[in-house]
Amino acid sequence: MAATITNLRSLRGMGILADRHARAPSLEFRRYNLIYGFNGSGKSTLSRLFASLEAGALHAKLPGGGSFEVILDDGTHFGCPSKPNGLEGRLLVFNGDYVEQNLQWAQGLANPVFFIGADQAEAAAELAKVEVELNELATRKTAAEAVEKAADRGFTTFKRDRAKVTASRLHLGNRKYEAPALAKDNEAWKAEEIPLLTDSELRAAEDTRRLASPLPELTPVTFEVDGILKAYQFVTGICSQSISVVALEETQHFPEMLLWLKQGHEFHAAQELNNCLLCGNTISAERKALLSTALDTQIDQFIAKLAKTAERLSGVISNLAELEESVPATDALVADLRSAYKETKTELVAKARQARKYLATLQDVLGQKQERPASPADTSRLAGQSEIAGASDGLAEAIRAANSAITQHNDTVGKFASHQEAAELAIRKHFIAECRAEYTSYAKALEDAQAELRAANEALDKSNAKTNELRQKIRAHGPAAGAINKLIASYLGHRELSIHPIDQGYELHRHGKAITGVPSEGEKTAIAISYFLSSIEAEGRKLKDMIVVVDDPVSSLDTKALNFACSLVRSRLSGAAQLFILIHNQQCMNEFRKAWKGKIRPDPGKDPTANFLFIDVTIPSGQDKRSSTLIEMSRLLREYDSEYHYLFNHVLTFAEKPDEYHDHGYMMPNVLRRVLDVFLAFKCPGSAGLSGQLDKLCRDYPNLDKDRVTALERLAQVESHSDNLDDLLSFSSMTLEEVKGATAALLHMIEHVDNKHLMALKRLCR
Repeated sequence: MAATITNLRSLRGMGILADRHARAPSLEFRRYNLIYGFNGSGKSTLSRLFASLEAGALHAKLPGGGSFEVILDDGTHFGCPSKPNGLEGRLLVFNGDYVEQNLQWAQGLANPVFFIGADQAEAAAELAKVEVELNELATRKTAAEAVEKAADRGFTTFKRDRAKVTASRLHLGNRKYEAPALAKDNEAWKAEEIPLLTDSELRAAEDTRRLASPLPELTPVTFEVDGILKAYQFVTGICSQSISVVALEETQHFPEMLLWLKQGHEFHAAQELNNCLLCGNTISAERKALLSTALDTQIDQFIAKLAKTAERLSGVISNLAELEESVPATDALVADLRSAYKETKTELVAKARQARKYLATLQDVLGQKQERPASPADTSRLAGQSEIAGASDGLAEAIRAANSAITQHNDTVGKFASHQEAAELAIRKHFIAECRAEYTSYAKALEDAQAELRAANEALDKSNAKTNELRQKIRAHGPAAGAINKLIASYLGHRELSIHPIDQGYELHRHGKAITGVPSEGEKTAIAISYFLSSIEAEGRKLKDMIVVVDDPVSSLDTKALNFACSLVRSRLSGAAQLFILIHNQQCMNEFRKAWKGKIRPDPGKDPTANFLFIDVTIPSGQDKRSSTLIEMSRLLREYDSEYHYLFNHVLTFAEKPDEYHDHGYMMPNVLRRVLDVFLAFKCPGSAGLSGQLDKLCRDYPNLDKDRVTALERLAQVESHSDNLDDLLSFSSMTLEEVKGATAALLHMIEHVDNKHLMALKRLCR
């Protein structure tokens, strides 16, 4: 059997109907469902939920912004607005809206009902196949829409997130970089091979974007590199020289004594001393002349030259130290030069220190020479000239590299705006390249999903066109007129009313002529039900596949017509896959209840196939609006033909706790009046009216509390209109205290007049 609805899983914002959520207890819809509720309880709203699924769109008379969802026994679910399509060909709803759409009473017209002609069997068979394909294509389209929607959502989310990551590194200030810009960049550079930035390059570009103003320009590094080799050559040259003092044999054996002798001689001469202060011996004139000749100005010049050389060497070393200090800091350069410049600076400082180290060894040798100017200094431990030349060239190259970076820095500073633009471009390209594979994957998934959706739509459109073509070929609304007229005649018991096919539908006839005036309510009901029942298997539909919803099929009918109408609906729709009867007329409800009672409690071993529900209308505590809920039908409605027991149970419930809030309290005046009507009709039969019946009761039972009877008279006056269940949901003008008094008075009266009746009712209700 075709899948059927098992539950109204969720409901929100649908007028008087209370909201439901997925965790609410299941309503356990079965094959046959009888739903009873008073007028105004929400039956029309409920039928319009089903009508939304029939039409594949939310019914125009339902509140906008609301939602609902039903679930079927095969696990599928449908609803609005999430998934309205899927049950259009399987669900039919009869309600006031259906009658209004299909039957124009004032004009005496009806819409056509199309039956498949017997001579179109081949086309009908093809139509059946196409309709199966149509359902499959509709499922394909729904699936394709879901995939396309998910792909679009995934791609959109990806672009938004990637754009946020990129924007966070661009530091654009008041400007934005969002998903459309990312898509535009990807399109612009999709054919370009873009190398990724290294981490340091990315940080440099980002640092450039952070700058609010350009960095200062830098002064190039300066140093006379040639001075290093020249100093080496000069020092090694002078240190290898010796002073020849032939006249003094002593200095040749002891050259280190030369300065001592020179200083001693000059001291003794200046002091005009004739005796040596060291040995005490007399210094002869010949010795003085020898010393003066040997220790002449040549020695002074040589010693002065050594001192000057030492001073110059110290200057070169000092300049090298200043060079190290003058090299700009790495952070002083623009960000994209820092990584390479850091190595250049390190190399420059290392070369300068190496040069200083070499010159320091020269200082050591020169110092030894200054101490012993008469003998050559030991230069064996000095680096070779080629090594010094290499260090000098290396320092020169390092200085050139540093100055090249400084020049680039100054050039960049001079073009600050364009440099920032280049940094922005580099960052954007980097992130485009980084996410290119993922971007392409998302784009491809969306493109494929869109292609599949287009293909599904095209196939569905083609199938729909084929279906419509076949339907037009095989449809004929004339034959349906005979079926409808046959039902109308059976219903009314005569053939006075009939429908006659015309080009655009049917025309209502009376005695074979177009009807004048409007049919009676009973005739309207007969025509509407017959029309609906005859349309169920139109368009090639099969009753066994259909879910049929009938809302209040009877109106203004006498008992005989009502029983026939209920029997007709029940018998003609018993073969449906699923049937819902929504009813407010208790007599009609009883007709279905009696017929389906055995389906609720079947024989042992069989599952129930029917369910009886009641639309319970309350005003929950703390609220001021009525709210209806589908609940299991009360045993007192299910087991008895009269509503008397059910209403009496409300009276007892209200009386037990009169000071507590009662969510059915708003309808208690009407309930009390209906119970009083039924009880007095039995105890005081006649046509004296309720006030007359109360007077007779007081005469028959003189011990009745007259004050309490007065409360019942007030009830009779205020609720004089409450002669049927339709009034139970209306509001009363009685105060709560008056209702409490009337409740106590009613129970007191019944107890006094017929206590056995009261006890029996209490047992039934409890």
